[in-house]
Amino acid sequence: MEKKSQDFSIKEAQRLGMLVDVSHISDEGFWDIMDISGAPVIATHSNSRSVWNNSRNLTDDMFRAICETGGVIGINQCREFVGPAPDLDTICDHVLHFLELDPEGHHIALGGDLDGCDHLTEGFVGVQSYPVMAERLLARG
Repeated sequence: MEKKSQDFSIKEAQRLGMLVDVSHISDEGFWDIMDISGAPVIATHSNSRSVWNNSRNLTDDMFRAICETGGVIGINQCREFVGPAPDLDTICDHVLHFLELDPEGHHIALGGDLDGCDHLTEGFVGVQSYPVMAERLLARG
């Protein structure tokens, strides 16, 4: 698809009130969208690449760029994107790292990927685990 067509598609989607989700896009595609976007961009289920170096996760610069658009990232619970032998503390590591970059937490959400992943993080079984995760985050400050 040529660049002009991409510009139009993204701008038209945003004009219609659609949110552009970058959770499944390459790094190059991410930055293309950020160059084109005129509205908030979201990553519905992505984590921090600084915590776990997986190409699916966001770099700190990507997270900052999403924040600058007014967008939000949703923390992913899929084991593959959380880390080696991941547990609730590893999920908290991702949240706390993003909180270092966004101390008010205005751009961090619960993303899950609960319906698209075969193996969730150890100790996380579904939405019923969010209160336990919240307790763990509170305990860690």
